[in-house]
Amino acid sequence: MVLFAVSGCSYFSFETNLNPDNIEDYFAKANMKVYKNSELRDLNYESLGTVEGISCQTSSDEPEANERDARIDAREKAHMRRANGIVYTSCVALEDTPVCLTSVSCYARALYVKED
Repeated sequence: MVLFAVSGCSYFSFETNLNPDNIEDYFAKANMKVYKNSELRDLNYESLGTVEGISCQTSSDEPEANERDARIDAREKAHMRRANGIVYTSCVALEDTPVCLTSVSCYARALYVKED
């Protein structure tokens, strides 16, 4: 019976939107350390500049913009600058902008924290 159940799965295939060539990049963004300003005093780091993350709801059938998605977008942009750390400074929510029904923008500093 078990053999029959397992053999029945051979007709199914698994597909993903993850690119195997970039799998390390996916995990690097997820593992980026989020710091508070107060933690920076004890760190040896370089500031790589400011990044902005955006979450935008363009139509009423989409989910509302939210801070979580805006922070993830900022983290991805920091990663593109080769950052391994980030400090969020503020988030702003807006409604009825020319492009978005709702939007959230989060601002952060991208950091490269040097390992001792």
